[in-house]
Amino acid sequence: MDLWSSSVKNLDVHYSSGVGNHFYYLLAEGSGSKTINGVSYSSPTYSGTTVTGIGRDKAAAIWYRALTVYFTSSTSYSAARAATLKAATDLYGSTSTEYKAVAAAWTGVNVS
Repeated sequence: MDLWSSSVKNLDVHYSSGVGNHFYYLLAEGSGSKTINGVSYSSPTYSGTTVTGIGRDKAAAIWYRALTVYFTSSTSYSAARAATLKAATDLYGSTSTEYKAVAAAWTGVNVS
């Protein structure tokens, strides 16, 4: 599953991880169609909005900070959204392009 729905919470973590994976892809690479290393990808969003990626390095920095500072063993997708927004604020500021991209990427996978 690439988008959050109420049925995701009942799935094994390995089946429900697609939501987080899609969030990260949107954050790093953005939405829409593109070719990366000769492979074509199409990454639509739940809301139909466009997400502009911030690049792999910045996405990794935000995700790492959230994982090491804010996540716990019981972090839900909603809490992950809050944690990654805090991490983006820590690293780039709450009015930054990076912060806005984190919010947009979570919205893109239907996590508010």
